[in-house]
Amino acid sequence: MKLFLTLVAATAFMSCSLPAASQPWPSKPVTVIVPYLAGGGVDPVARLVSQQLALRWKQPVVVDNKAGASGTIGANAVARATPDGTTILMSATAEVVINEHFMKKMPYDPDRDLQPVTLLVRLPFALVTQPSKPYTDMAGLLAYAKQHPGAVSYASSGSGTPQHLAGVLVEQLAGVSLLHVPFKGVAQAMTDLLSGQVDVGFAGLPTALQQIEAGKLRALGVSSKAVAEAAPSIPPISLTPGLEKFELIQWFGVFVPAKTPAAVVQQIQRDVAAVLAIPEVRDTLLRQGALPSGMPTAEFEGFVRNEREKFRKIVQSAKIEQ
Repeated sequence: MKLFLTLVAATAFMSCSLPAASQPWPSKPVTVIVPYLAGGGVDPVARLVSQQLALRWKQPVVVDNKAGASGTIGANAVARATPDGTTILMSATAEVVINEHFMKKMPYDPDRDLQPVTLLVRLPFALVTQPSKPYTDMAGLLAYAKQHPGAVSYASSGSGTPQHLAGVLVEQLAGVSLLHVPFKGVAQAMTDLLSGQVDVGFAGLPTALQQIEAGKLRALGVSSKAVAEAAPSIPPISLTPGLEKFELIQWFGVFVPAKTPAAVVQQIQRDVAAVLAIPEVRDTLLRQGALPSGMPTAEFEGFVRNEREKFRKIVQSAKIEQ
């Protein structure tokens, strides 16, 4: 009888435990932190993907914009969150592979505190200028810059941003000297580009295309090695003699706190990849100049390491400091 009661108790315990053990993830709302202001950059992509994830997960997925300090405020919030996968970072490039190379102090270690999950999209820049400027392509810009050292100004959305480092890379490869003019965000930089107060600037393709198609800006090249699907008439900068090694793109990725269970990381990766493969989502992103990815986690981890090293070399070579 004692053995029988023990077996009954064990069976009852296992029966009660099974629902919890097999409970699907997520079992509560998910917060997606975007470390920038609403409306620009990674935000529209994060909202598009989050909307579809909510349908797949049958849980609310709330986008929370925590802007400031070149993305580090939002990234730190994720790094310090409970590692259960319900707080997700949809990042731009700076806060996960660039800032650590020039910021004297960061509240988190991107390599130690954040787990890469998957690549959302690759997003090339367009180098643009006001149509009244005396150069119509990259070769003309370089020739002008060599004749007028330090006279050609280029706008960025801040020191150490990908737009800034793209300009640095042009200087390093072509042996020219440009004047960097940092702004507090993309909107201010674009305003002065449109008015001709600064000569050139790297702008995300979705933003640039609006002004190019309106005839307000001229495209000199795109920052990817391949022609951008959304702008096939704009040649890659790397086709210009002297800039054959040029390639620098913006990208958006998914990260979670370190120590998030591997099974949860893999589910997020699979579901994000599935969302990016939805024809309507893919077509929307491609029209904006973004190339959807969804790469496997192990591949993305290698991608992040390579990007971190690439930007380290650019920053250190140019002696960029905060």
